[in-house]
Amino acid sequence: MKVLVALVFVAASLSPALAQHGPAKGHPSQHAGAQRPMPPPERRMGWEERQRLREQVRSGQMTREEARARWREQRNADPGRSPEQRELREQRREQLRRDVIEADRDLQKR
Repeated sequence: MKVLVALVFVAASLSPALAQHGPAKGHPSQHAGAQRPMPPPERRMGWEERQRLREQVRSGQMTREEARARWREQRNADPGRSPEQRELREQRREQLRRDVIEADRDLQKR
């Protein structure tokens, strides 16, 4: 009888744990219902411009794809997103990666 009570207790205590969702696959920040982080203010489209695009799409003056293309054009007009800036960021990232590898190598020598 005691064994049966113990088994029922173990089964009842494990059932909520077993009903939990498993770990998220992919990137750790991709939880169920998680949203992308909001872009910085200088990259956000203004409220009025978004409303204007929505109204144009609703009235049929513009397709959703055209509205997206316009948004991308405006976003790419940002000087921080120019190909030169991207190349410079990539060079800095690569240099930082090399520096970290070199520091790790030096640390292992000690």
